[in-house]
Amino acid sequence: MLFHVLGPLEVHTTIPCRPGAGKPAAVLAALLLRPDAWVGVDRLVEAVWPGRAAPASAEANLRTYVWQLRRMLPDHQDGPRIERTADAYRIRVGPGELDAQRAAELGAAARSARGTEALGLLHEALGLWRGRPFEGVEVEPEPVAQLEQLHLDLREHLGEVQLTLGRGPDAIATLRSVVADAPLRETAWTLLVRAQHTSGLRTEALVAYREAAEVFRAELGIEPGPALTAAHRLALGSTRRELPRDVHLIGRDTELARLEEPAPVVIVDGMPGVGKTALVVHAAHRLVPGFPDGQLFVSLGGSEPVAQRLLRAVGSTDVPSDPEEQAALWRSEVARRRLLIVLDGARDAAQVRPLLPATPGSRMLITTAHRGWHLDGAVRIRLQPLGEEDATALFASAAATRTLDRRVLHGCGGLPAALLDAAARLLTRPYWTPQRLADELAEDPCQVFSGAVRQSVGAALAGLSVTEQSAWRALGSAPAEFGAEPGTRAAYESLVDKGLLDSTGPDRYRSHPVLRHLAACRPARTPRHRLLALATPPIGGPL
Repeated sequence: MLFHVLGPLEVHTTIPCRPGAGKPAAVLAALLLRPDAWVGVDRLVEAVWPGRAAPASAEANLRTYVWQLRRMLPDHQDGPRIERTADAYRIRVGPGELDAQRAAELGAAARSARGTEALGLLHEALGLWRGRPFEGVEVEPEPVAQLEQLHLDLREHLGEVQLTLGRGPDAIATLRSVVADAPLRETAWTLLVRAQHTSGLRTEALVAYREAAEVFRAELGIEPGPALTAAHRLALGSTRRELPRDVHLIGRDTELARLEEPAPVVIVDGMPGVGKTALVVHAAHRLVPGFPDGQLFVSLGGSEPVAQRLLRAVGSTDVPSDPEEQAALWRSEVARRRLLIVLDGARDAAQVRPLLPATPGSRMLITTAHRGWHLDGAVRIRLQPLGEEDATALFASAAATRTLDRRVLHGCGGLPAALLDAAARLLTRPYWTPQRLADELAEDPCQVFSGAVRQSVGAALAGLSVTEQSAWRALGSAPAEFGAEPGTRAAYESLVDKGLLDSTGPDRYRSHPVLRHLAACRPARTPRHRLLALATPPIGGPL
């Protein structure tokens, strides 16, 4: 026998059933609010006819509803499931039969447990919730509020345990949901700030503290307490170390050597999926000892202004709203530090020029797929697809195999993201041979290149104009090399600037095989680009 009240009211006997939302359900809910306790007739009448006058036959009707419930519910081991005295009723509930009691017991057990044992108990307790307690039945608000408080307590404790176990992202997600539902829970805010700080999300920790402080001042007229203030101080005083996890890099020795030269600004450009971010992150990890005041990593695809994001990263709490003032304050802040700053995915010079360090001591590494811009004094590195030896080594390492079909290497064209996608497809299909992968790549490259490489290319396509999109889609049916007809050069030169096409001579262009496949994968919503001169004989072969 099971009673489920943590959501719609349900009774499980031999088969689950819902008492509905009628008067018998109201009686059952009122009894289950106080299991094994006597509930007076007056209280039950109020539960059945809340906020309005009960009929003269209310007590007789109540007996009828109880009779209906008794017919539905099997007897308790000690007698009738619902017992009666002259002026009260009670429902008998055995151990583990009521989900609300079970949740409270699991929560208490989790308080006495540690580590993964506590984690399991909390997940089991929270798994009992299916919605708002007694959903669909009108009941007294106070007991429901107590159950909702229990739910918040369990979630907050779950976030604390996740934080203790070093599961920062899980803890952040859990605690974020708690403060969203209950913004006055200071303990949850404290744990959230700590979780973000220990996960290297210093800016987010400082922002969370400010959110909490604003809520407490506006709603309660008080300042944050000692625990939250201490978590804030800890986040303020920490050195920001934002670099993503380092990767095992194959090849790129020449480019790494250039990145390690003492240039204040280095720009790494290349086509989508060629490994710009991996190269720069790997180099940045090797450069860490020279920048003790912090290493910042900013993906430029977000909505927050870059200067604002960087200022928060170095602990600035009073950030001006004017972009020029933000940039000036950032240059002032960086002048006092030795920082390594990685800007990933720059669009143009205007986006990054205001952020350049004005004094020696810090370095900025910038990745971009866009070739048509430059910064005075910056070193520029053009990243090309891998050569055959390095491409073979990367694929073999990622696919955990020493054998491969050379058609795979040819189809991937030395593009690291494509090689990793192909390797992942082989690795997750142990019954496939390299020859089967090569056949799949020849038959349906869109499926093979559906992971990292498509994501990289998708980011580059997001900013294309309608004309550029049309030109891009036309590449899917074009030869590897082609010439442009008069008046069509601008569209293709724009794709060259965005790293989606190579220029091989006056009005001559070449597309990478992977990009050509992906261009063919995209549904064409407009007629084939009339500018392509497919009749022009190709020069040379594919990459």
